[in-house]
Amino acid sequence: MNRKAEYTEVNQEQQARIDKVRYMFSAMYDLIEQQCKPGRETSLAITKLEEAQMWAIKGISREE
Repeated sequence: MNRKAEYTEVNQEQQARIDKVRYMFSAMYDLIEQQCKPGRETSLAITKLEEAQMWAIKGISREE
């Protein structure tokens, strides 16, 4: 199987960092939901935030 398609296991230190990243993104999601009215721009902001979270976590999990 291609390495890019495989499940990537993380060690405890990486998992702790991933948890911190998720916590901070969670706070940002809450802030946007509290301060921005629903609409296209808010939806795009959430989508981009989801993408940034994915890349941040992938960056940690793919470290050699």
